Amino acid sequence: MDEGYDSALEEKPLEFLTSIANSGGTCDGQAVIPDGERYRCWCSCGEWSVEADSQAEGLHLARVHTGSLPA
Repeated sequence: MDEGYDSALEEKPLEFLTSIANSGGTCDGQAVIPDGERYRCWCSCGEWSVEADSQAEGLHLARVHTGSLPA
């Protein structure tokens, strides 16, 4: 592997979350976290926070938010 190559997938979870926290309001990371029978969903941009009925719905909404899927 190229020694100069850095991938977020190779970071430890704390390192990844720290880099997202320092991203400066961009959509670098989204979270879909269980909260009782619903899921809380938010983005590192600070502009998006919703609740979803399922993990799949939360992931879909996150993809729509980032523009990787049409609304």
